Amino acid sequence: MSRKPLSILISGQGIAGSSLALMLARHPSFSPKPNITLVERSSTPRTTGQAIDIRGPAIPVIRLLGLEEKIKQRHTSETGIAFVGANGEPFAQFDMTSNNKSPTSEFEILRGELASLLLEEVEVAKETEGANVHIVYGESIESLEESDDGVQVKFANGKLTTQKFDAVVAADGMSSKTRSMIFGEDASQESIKPMGQYIAFFTAPRVEGDTDIWRWYVAPGGIGIHIRPHRNKTTMGIYLTVTNSKRERMPELDEALLKGVPAQKAYMRAKFAGAGFQSERALDAMDLADDFYMQQTAQVRTPKWSKGRCVLVGDSAYCIMGMGTSLAMIGAYLVAGELSKVASSKQGDIAAALTRHEEILRPLVSKHEKMPPGFPQMASPQTRFGIGILRTTMRVVTFVGFHRFAQLLGEGTDDEWKLPDYGW
Repeated sequence: MSRKPLSILISGQGIAGSSLALMLARHPSFSPKPNITLVERSSTPRTTGQAIDIRGPAIPVIRLLGLEEKIKQRHTSETGIAFVGANGEPFAQFDMTSNNKSPTSEFEILRGELASLLLEEVEVAKETEGANVHIVYGESIESLEESDDGVQVKFANGKLTTQKFDAVVAADGMSSKTRSMIFGEDASQESIKPMGQYIAFFTAPRVEGDTDIWRWYVAPGGIGIHIRPHRNKTTMGIYLTVTNSKRERMPELDEALLKGVPAQKAYMRAKFAGAGFQSERALDAMDLADDFYMQQTAQVRTPKWSKGRCVLVGDSAYCIMGMGTSLAMIGAYLVAGELSKVASSKQGDIAAALTRHEEILRPLVSKHEKMPPGFPQMASPQTRFGIGILRTTMRVVTFVGFHRFAQLLGEGTDDEWKLPDYGW
């Protein structure tokens, strides 16, 4: 008798969810191929967002998927980073080609382009490999209830009927609703650790004087303006940051987030008016932008990533600035790999596989949870005196090299952590 295929529900079509859908669809060790359902709250594919990068053990993952060259072809074109003053002149700069080793990765890509690529690859897997993937937009989980023979899931918008799955994956981001259903609302909220910073990002037309260098400007009051290149050479990404003096939330910004985009734009216009550098250009572009998005930056630290047949992947489990995309793809790789080895759809087998994924990944995540001392506050000073210290520090970093400075802060390498082999 042939074995029944696993039925797997993924909540969230971000990088974690799309990566997992692709890895489950194309994994060589599944027999038979699993039935995958991916639900996304948004009514359309989420293909916008800021520049992200892929680093460390995530690089072998994209190689196993055959995506390395495709991602390189979609590189943002960013060639380095320059810290600039109010007049736009740089006082410290790190180029990808220099010995300083810029923080820009060779796998720098817009979040939307990576999401689109992953979805394209899922469609290819359906057409050429017979993958069973059903993507439903405008749908989300309303409730779930686990029993011995599966997880009964009721959906919120009626596009899917109530049904049972062998495993449920919460890949719906930092503010995951599914995480609350698995571990409880209080436990979910306690997992979100504010960093005292908020960021708005949007697209602006490229103008004369724009280059392929990421320009970073800070002004008193903990505000920052970042202008970063896009591969198309016709637009730029603009990022406006507001940083509290402590790692605490800012009530006035939380209120703007609740009120919606018009309130958020109004707050940022008042905050950045006359801030120097290209603040007026940024605010004018913000007013016209149709892709404006604003959020708080935070870490997510959950004490457990799985419970029975349910598991958290990506930002819903471990949201870490600078490593979020990489860890999301690694986590998806491990969940797919461990599920590919289960002997049956019994609760014990599924739960053991999801626990093994956590046991393997937890040491790597724990290492990256340790943020540099004073970050992000030290990179966004509140006073002119603090900005003077930042300038001096960045000049020193220019001299010693960015990679050596990162090692002093404890970044080091991930060489001691090895990506498991699942037969790709």
